[in-house]
Amino acid sequence: MCRDYETAQKAFIATKNWLKERLELDISPEKSKIINIKKKYSNFLGFKLKVINKGNKKVIKSDINDKATKKVIRNILERIKDIKKSQTVATANRYNATILGLHNYYRYATHVNIDFSNIAFLVSKNLYNSTKSIRGSTGKKSKAYMMYYGKYNFRMTYIAGIALFPIAGIKTKNVMNFTQNTCNFTKEGRELIHDKLKGIDNNILKYIMENPIQGETTEYNDNRISLYVGQKGKCSITGGPLQISDMESHHKTPRKLGGSDEYANLTFVTYDIHKLIHAIAEETIPSYMNKLQKVINKKSLIKINKLRKLVGNCELYIS
Repeated sequence: MCRDYETAQKAFIATKNWLKERLELDISPEKSKIINIKKKYSNFLGFKLKVINKGNKKVIKSDINDKATKKVIRNILERIKDIKKSQTVATANRYNATILGLHNYYRYATHVNIDFSNIAFLVSKNLYNSTKSIRGSTGKKSKAYMMYYGKYNFRMTYIAGIALFPIAGIKTKNVMNFTQNTCNFTKEGRELIHDKLKGIDNNILKYIMENPIQGETTEYNDNRISLYVGQKGKCSITGGPLQISDMESHHKTPRKLGGSDEYANLTFVTYDIHKLIHAIAEETIPSYMNKLQKVINKKSLIKINKLRKLVGNCELYIS
């Protein structure tokens, strides 16, 4: 961002030369140019940006750019086509994951609500006609639906009993500056990082929706989504953030003992906690206890022991 064209020209040439001389990289002439954003839009990573007057101030107006809009529409139509071919919970959840992912990426555009309303208008007829004979009039609104879209009053579409996320259900999220104190090398910096990790990660939620556990029941996979939201993205034992590579859903009462896949009988825990709940070998238990000593205290051990008793294992003690 420069004050005048001459300054912008100098910065452009300097940047192009630096990239070529230092890193041996050529810029793209089509994507790299000087633009007066008071007069024209500048396209950047799927957005288009322009300066407009608002009262006595000049502010940025941002939208989904034309190329990205076409790609978004194609993406949604592909998911609708999948639903038409197979009316399952898996295809409904993949559709929802697509909508959630698009909303999560483009929510920082100032006019995103208008953009997605236009997209919804363009694809709604296709969605209506494609699901006319296969959609239900009633179904389940998951915890994820209620958290993200519960405040909206759109006409509902249910596929395999699952409520489809509304395409137009999005509002602008303000882009906030981040503090320079965020880092791994100070106590304050680490606390800021940990605070940011707390809560629901939309990318993990999207991953769970797109990747059901093969061979498991529809109820089980659907409840995994609700569990992640209900537990606010945290392990039910340690309270630490769950990660894609470190999270497992545990049956409180095992199926072999009469347990079901219902929501109340499931809980999300980390991989090591799950292993400790089921551990019975004398050499295995101390190994996991030692591995988890920084996150296990008397309170969390009580929770672990309750789960161990339900699966038929003995209680554990901290020496």
